[in-house]
Amino acid sequence: MRPGDPLKIIKQIRSQKTGIILPREGTFVRAVDNLGRKLILVNFGTAGEEYLFPNEISAGTRRDQSAVYH
Repeated sequence: MRPGDPLKIIKQIRSQKTGIILPREGTFVRAVDNLGRKLILVNFGTAGEEYLFPNEISAGTRRDQSAVYH
């Protein structure tokens, strides 16, 4: 997974920062480890950036959105 790769959100998620429901599609920014947990930073454009867990997103190329990020 590289910065700029498209991501799809598997389930409805509310932003911790703004309280709005996040869009279903975003862009991968980076992956980080925090206290033994992997977090994915996703850019949602005008909705901002949010950290999500890998099980909340699916990732792939623009042609194949079915690959799940591990």
